[in-house]
Amino acid sequence: MQLYNSITKRKEKFIPIHDKNVSIYVCGITPYDTTHIGHAFTYISFDVLVRYLTYKAYNVSYTQNVTDINDRDNDILKFAQEKNIPWTELSVYWTKRFLDDMKKLGWVFPTNYLLASEQIPSMIALIQKLINNSYAYQVNESVYLDITHFPQFGMLSGLSEEEMLSVAGEFEEDITNLQKRHPLDITLWRSSALNQAVHIPSFASPFGKGRPGWHIECSAMAVSTLGEQIDIHGGGKDLMYPHHESEIIQSEGATGKIPFAKYWMHTGTVFYQGKKMSKSLANLVMVSELLKKYSANAIRFALLSHHYKESWEFTHSEVKEAEKTVSKLLAKTKGLGIHKEILLAFDDDLNTPQALKRLMGEKTISQDSLSLLGFSHNF
Repeated sequence: MQLYNSITKRKEKFIPIHDKNVSIYVCGITPYDTTHIGHAFTYISFDVLVRYLTYKAYNVSYTQNVTDINDRDNDILKFAQEKNIPWTELSVYWTKRFLDDMKKLGWVFPTNYLLASEQIPSMIALIQKLINNSYAYQVNESVYLDITHFPQFGMLSGLSEEEMLSVAGEFEEDITNLQKRHPLDITLWRSSALNQAVHIPSFASPFGKGRPGWHIECSAMAVSTLGEQIDIHGGGKDLMYPHHESEIIQSEGATGKIPFAKYWMHTGTVFYQGKKMSKSLANLVMVSELLKKYSANAIRFALLSHHYKESWEFTHSEVKEAEKTVSKLLAKTKGLGIHKEILLAFDDDLNTPQALKRLMGEKTISQDSLSLLGFSHNF
């Protein structure tokens, strides 16, 4: 099996670190305005990867997180304040909605599904290791990672320092924070301000009360559930910088193990009406709304018609057409066993569009082949 590795920029033969045991970490949702079709594209793509690795007799351990809290004053906290409700209530609501949507799409539930707010001890432990290794420094009650210790910083995204500064500004990074030695130093722990609003949570730590940085959360949850080195790390390509770049140096700095992740896989961006889906542009296409009009099989078919690395434009007409096509496929279902052509397509960097094309050319289609793609036989 060949997989495209984002950090080496080429397809590579997939060889797990530990023989038949495969560890996968995929960055999860921020539980707010889920689940749109962009979310579904990422998580259904990795769903098929997990199904295929399991078919190939690998023991798959798959961790996914929920970023219900981090060092930013994010939409969850802002909306909770506006509605005068606890942020935890909002988080529970949107997480449940995401899980309901994904269950309807036939998603294989991860081995470990973690709320960041419930994993604070593992984050504190990782930060302490970075301090002990002299890679992180504390100013008052905040802790920062000194990026100058890591020449590999930027290898994944390929961005220059100037480009990183620009992107960091877009992510509302506090690059003008005078406590930092370097403007790109990574916030590991953000102290609670004396005048911090009551709706913003804070947690006790050896450094002082505060909140963990966004990036350290995923490092800690990956390491604590999957080990110091993992096989596959995935997420949307928009997470390459700053999130995944930060994860790499944090994890390697704390554990001393290189590489933190052997293969990096990134999904493309989904556009609608010519622009990337975002709440601010009011162009989100929600899975829950699509399920009122189309079957889960049709939505999966539309998603898998695009290679996971591909950025593409969502149209309702594509799902309408997928509804017709998937009905024809299901009508041809007969027997068991996986079609060889499907396996060849999957071995070529999980080429689901090619797999679907080959299926459509078959006179009969096995139930096993449809199951490998996650299609339901309950029709």
